[in-house]
Amino acid sequence: MTSYTGGCTCGAVRYEVTAEPVRSFQCQCRDCQRDTGAGHASVAVFPRAAMRVTGDVVENLRVADSGAEKRKGFCGNCGSPLYNKPHNVPDMIGVYVGTLDDPSQFKPQMVMFAARGHEWDHLDPALPRVPYMRPSS
Repeated sequence: MTSYTGGCTCGAVRYEVTAEPVRSFQCQCRDCQRDTGAGHASVAVFPRAAMRVTGDVVENLRVADSGAEKRKGFCGNCGSPLYNKPHNVPDMIGVYVGTLDDPSQFKPQMVMFAARGHEWDHLDPALPRVPYMRPSS
């Protein structure tokens, strides 16, 4: 069985995901930029039921650039952003790839919210770019 492990900077929160990513992308929305302090976030989406979390996670409710509500999970001790739970897709969870113990297998499929990207944020030019949300399919 495939297993991905990760956690926050201080080690107070740990997680394990026992599934393959459903999709993966680079997100240039303003919310992800603010969470990472960079031009984008690298995100792997997994079935929510496959993820187990230990430690003190604080969640806050936000409105995404798309207008949809989501819950962002952070370490209650060090504040590291860990995941995103979209309300409109309750069976999925988006994990920040930088929190994985081994992020080297990340293979983004597209750049989302490319319309919010910055010229200085150089992403793989071969990746398809979607101006806002990914297309429904």
